[in-house]
Amino acid sequence: MNLLLTPFLWFKREFIPFRTLDRYLFLDFFKTFIGTLIMLTSMIVIYKFTDVMKYLVSSKVNQTHVYLHVLYSLPSMVDQVVAPALMFSVCFVIGQFSVNKELVAMMVAGVSFIRIITPILFFGISMWLIMTLFGQTIVIPANKKAQIEYSIMAKGSNRLIDFVYQLHIKGKKGFYYVYWIDEKENTVKGGFNYIEITPDGHPTYTVSSQKAKFIPSPHSWVLYDAEEVRFNENLELVSRTKYAEKTYDFPEDLAYFSKPIRNPEEMNFFELADEIESRITKGIPFRNVIIQQHMAFAMPLMSFVVVALGALAGAITKRSAGVASLGLTIAVVLLYYILNSTAKTLAENGALPIWIGMWMTPVIFTTAAYYLYRKMNI
Repeated sequence: MNLLLTPFLWFKREFIPFRTLDRYLFLDFFKTFIGTLIMLTSMIVIYKFTDVMKYLVSSKVNQTHVYLHVLYSLPSMVDQVVAPALMFSVCFVIGQFSVNKELVAMMVAGVSFIRIITPILFFGISMWLIMTLFGQTIVIPANKKAQIEYSIMAKGSNRLIDFVYQLHIKGKKGFYYVYWIDEKENTVKGGFNYIEITPDGHPTYTVSSQKAKFIPSPHSWVLYDAEEVRFNENLELVSRTKYAEKTYDFPEDLAYFSKPIRNPEEMNFFELADEIESRITKGIPFRNVIIQQHMAFAMPLMSFVVVALGALAGAITKRSAGVASLGLTIAVVLLYYILNSTAKTLAENGALPIWIGMWMTPVIFTTAAYYLYRKMNI
């Protein structure tokens, strides 16, 4: 028990209350971080407004939807710039302390480099947890609303328009091939085709119709202008019958076809788990959903990685901390996104195991930070 409490007792002894040195360094870093975060977010907001400007000047679009789209996009913007803001802030502040010889003075006074930056490292770990929670509870729901507002804007009206598509999908007892889903009328138009399959893989009958209407209560489907073909156990034709109208008890409802494949990036961790089960039932590949589950935790880890790298990079800054910090931030963040995107693509296509593809980038950068620390000998 004492061994488990040791880290907490050490933290309480060292940081509660904050010492003058910790307060001086951390507050300087925190103020720089908040200012950088606001500046970067403002730049993206301005870019977003220029991107949707055409909808603001359109007489066909209620301008309220334009402003709501930008508002709902704001959490996603913040999520995008937190890591660069952290990287720049820690690199700039530590670099400034290094250039002004304050860092050297602290170390000469007997305070180790790791002890000096420990409050910032703890902040980086906290930001990993905070951004994970922020992404799951705020960013994802806001993105859904932003997408709805964008759909309204793009269609030039104040209502959503039905979606036309063709879909081949597995059900509980067979396979469907459907066309246009009209959710307002609970109807499939343009074609509704179904083949029932036995557990051993043999078809029992097929039915094709021009239109199918779903009746919620009692659960049933009414097929219009339908043709039913039945087979025996030897797959020989038994009957071929046409009906002007016939009712079937297919187990699936209309919602089963409305959104057969949801975007994993628009789902939180619990919705992703449900989506995996749904796709297994429907016979739809779900590898990208598992990848998104890993992404929910792996991507926010970037907050800690850039803090560790930024602190070490700032310590070796010799001249202008601002210029060096900006250059290092752009290079590290860009390289991180490139490697992460490449690993994700390889994992999606099966070239890498999912857990390796999604955790490879943070492990590489964390290892690089540790190697840099050992080489610096501070």
